[in-house]
Parts: sequence; structure tokens; C-alpha cells
Amino acid sequence: MHRYVLGLALTLGTLGGFAGEAPEEAPERGEAPAERRPTPVPQRDRENEPATAERSGVSLEDATAIVRQAYGGRVVSSSKANARPAPRRPEEPGYRVRVDIDGRVKTVFVDARGRIHENAEF
Repeated sequence: MHRYVLGLALTLGTLGGFAGEAPEEAPERGEAPAERRPTPVPQRDRENEPATAERSGVSLEDATAIVRQAYGGRVVSSSKANARPAPRRPEEPGYRVRVDIDGRVKTVFVDARGRIHENAEF
């Protein structure tokens, strides 16, 4: 009786595993099996999207947290801004964050990648 139940379970399990798959053609002798290529993932249409800091994932809250962690102190204000992170570089979208460090207010720029620039031109 046990052999019958075990044989039935193995048969059903094996058949159940093949039920969802489509049959594949067997390769000819000497041929390598056909490669399975992943289906391509469709890309989002980004032509009409503006170049903003939100697109890359850094939000205003993230920018203030990055500055607070780097400098300590208290964030006085923060806002969206376009700035030139260094001389002779194009303007980039990001955030202007002002932080109070021991009574002195420092203004920094956090770019869309989350990097801090101290000498940015606003």
C-alpha cells in the first residue's frame, strides 16, 4: 500500500511540475541548447520629464538629513535651488540648505546625487 501511495505521489508531483511549461524542441545532436534570454524591461519615457532633484531620488528631507548628519547643528532653512557646484561647471538642480553650527550659519548645496558642495554659486 505504501509503495502505491509513494509511486502515485511521485508521478503526480512530476507531472505537476511539467504542467505549466511549454514543451521545448530537443536540440539536434552536437548542438548547444538554445539560450534563454530575459525579456527586455520597458524603459520609462524620460524625454518630457524636467531635470529635477526628485527624479534621482534625493528629496528635500533627504538633503536636510544629509547636511544634519555631516555637520551636526540645526538646519535653519532649506529650499530647491539650481547652483553651480564648482567654477566652470554647469548649473545643477539640488537643494540650498542653511545650517547653524555653534552660532554660525553655513550655506551648502546638496546636488541631485546627495553630495554636499560648500562653495557652490547660487
